[in-house]
This record gives sequence, C-alpha cells and structure tokens, in this order.
Amino acid sequence: MADQGEESPESQISPYEDLNTKQKKITGETFPNVVLEMCDVCFWCSTCINERGLIKACPLCKNKTSRVTMTIDEMCSVEVDEKRGVTLHFDRKLPLR
Repeated sequence: MADQGEESPESQISPYEDLNTKQKKITGETFPNVVLEMCDVCFWCSTCINERGLIKACPLCKNKTSRVTMTIDEMCSVEVDEKRGVTLHFDRKLPLR
C-alpha cells in the first residue's frame, strides 16, 4: 500500500493545451480543422483543410466516404495491409508538455 504522503504518477501529468485553445486565447480565432476522408469500400483517402472541398462519394468507386475531424496539431498516417486491412495511426505534431 502506498504511503499517504506519496503522489501517484498520474498527478504528475499536466493537461495538454492544443493549438486551437492557445490561438483562441490570443486572437479569439481558431485554426481550421483538418478532415481525413476515407472510402468505406476501396479505402481511397484524402485530407482536406477546407470543409467546402469535402466530397460525398469516392471518386474511384462512387461509394460513401467517412470523415475523421482532426485539429491542426493532430496527424494521421494510413497503413494498408492485405492481411490486416487498413490501420489508422493518430498522433500529435507537437510533443505533450
């Protein structure tokens, strides 16, 4: 059992303030969101920073696309494997502080 005076490791973690929150405090504005679009059938994908440019159907197979919204300091890598299918890896461009 831990000593009453010891702090848990979780108490050492400070919250992360994303770029949009920082920018909102400085100028009152936020950066545009980045949208990852991916076809639900053939896995064609694209990223878009202007939501007016989003498409409703895949340009290759004409099926529906799914969307994942990310902030400007987030990134996604797409890995396609014949055995496992599609794997999405999400990370932050800036290290956590």
